[in-house]
Amino acid sequence: MNTQVNLSLMFSRPLLIYDDTCLSCGKFAEIVNIISRGWIRIAGHHYSKEALEAKQVIFPKGYDATKMFWLINSKGAYGARAGLMPVVKEVLIGLLVHNESPRLNAGAVKYSCDVQSSSCMSTQGLISRIMNMAKTSVVFPFDQSHRI
Repeated sequence: MNTQVNLSLMFSRPLLIYDDTCLSCGKFAEIVNIISRGWIRIAGHHYSKEALEAKQVIFPKGYDATKMFWLINSKGAYGARAGLMPVVKEVLIGLLVHNESPRLNAGAVKYSCDVQSSSCMSTQGLISRIMNMAKTSVVFPFDQSHRI
């Protein structure tokens, strides 16, 4: 089995990789999955085998992908601000085309949040994450040989 086949199988449905050490990030992932009617798969950066495997295939060795959320589809990986429009597009596809897809089971989004952590649940932490997302935009397009 070659890499092209693996990517085709891996991203036949979009995958949202989120920070599973962040309460607001976990809620974001949960909402995206629900409103896309399960079309967008979700996986946490740190605790998901699926996310770890996807990052290993897509990103250059040594690249720290955990600094932002990623929407990965058949065309590439879109991080932070660059991922917002692809998320909206995939949500609409889920709503209009794939409305029979199963929704996420309650409690399937996993995230750990140390209540003592100021960045996890605070308003200041949420604002900081939103500001970082607004000023960060990264795209790893798949070349023709990787397209589905």
